[in-house]
Amino acid sequence: MLRSLNLLAKRSYSTSTSPYFVARTSNNGLPVYTDFKNGGTQHLTIIRRIEGDAEALKNDIVSLFPDAPKNFARVNPVNNHVILKGIHMNEIKQWLIEKGF
Repeated sequence: MLRSLNLLAKRSYSTSTSPYFVARTSNNGLPVYTDFKNGGTQHLTIIRRIEGDAEALKNDIVSLFPDAPKNFARVNPVNNHVILKGIHMNEIKQWLIEKGF
C-alpha cells in the first residue's frame, strides 16, 4: 500500500516539461500493448493514450534503441498512437515509469 502511494505521489508531482503526456488506464496501468498481425509473423508494440506531441515521444523512444532500423517506429496521426516493430513492452513501460508517467 505504501509503495503504491509513493509511486502515485511521484507521478502527481512530476515536473516534466516534455511536450507529451501518457495517461494511465482506468485501473492505473500504463497503456503499452503488444499486437500480433499477419498470422502472428508481425510483432508490434503500441503505446496509446498519448496527449500532446506523439512525434516527440517517438523520437525519444527511437533514441533508446540506437541499433534499430530507420522504420522502427511510426506515429498513427489519426489516433495519436506510437507503433514500434517488435516486442518491447517491458522496456517501454520501465522507461515511462522512470520518466514519471
